[in-house]
Amino acid sequence: MNGKPGDHPITDIVRHRIARYGDPLDSQIRQLGELMSYHRLCDWFEQHWSRSPQQLEPIVAAKLEEMQRSAQEGGWENIGP
Repeated sequence: MNGKPGDHPITDIVRHRIARYGDPLDSQIRQLGELMSYHRLCDWFEQHWSRSPQQLEPIVAAKLEEMQRSAQEGGWENIGP
């Protein structure tokens, strides 16, 4: 990864705000980027990157729900859908 547009789906979506999968998936991945470090998000996404958007939707939604719940339990404010 060199961080340039087109290099990696997460880089495109989170850093360059380029549509990669379309909404709601891109928006949910951006939200994950607010709750996880960039490197942690990339590491997590690595196991899923080759899946279709339809396969990714429930996986990303579940991870977002998990991270939002964890943030709320940890005392973060204004976290949620």
